Amino acid sequence: MKRLFTTAIVVFFVILASTVHADESSKRLYFVGLWEGIDENDGSEAQRSITLNRDGTFKIIGQESNIIGCQGRGMVTGTGVLEGGIIIVDELDIICDDSAHGPFTSKAMYKPNKHNGTLIEDVPGFIPMNLHKISNKITRD
Repeated sequence: MKRLFTTAIVVFFVILASTVHADESSKRLYFVGLWEGIDENDGSEAQRSITLNRDGTFKIIGQESNIIGCQGRGMVTGTGVLEGGIIIVDELDIICDDSAHGPFTSKAMYKPNKHNGTLIEDVPGFIPMNLHKISNKITRD
């Protein structure tokens, strides 16, 4: 009887641990994909590609038809970490197509909006941008 009880406890904790791991994995996979939106600061079209690196960090690469500091087209790149369900990017590099401006570096946060399924890009000093996922949902085998 004691052995059966011990086995039941072990099975319970194994199931609990795998559920917690699966939940963390699904939180990470929510961010992975191609996102697109309109920047309310200047009306430009913006895209962000977010991938999950092997070390658990996220790679952000994107472009905009107009970046205010660039006075024209530009791209953004950065690496972020997941903290409390939000991707935190300490150094988002902003590179202008016109080499006369930039490059610049800023902080950024990517927060899921669970009410409508969008992703909010929040860069200090600017109106947050809503991004819509335009790539297919990724599943893990």
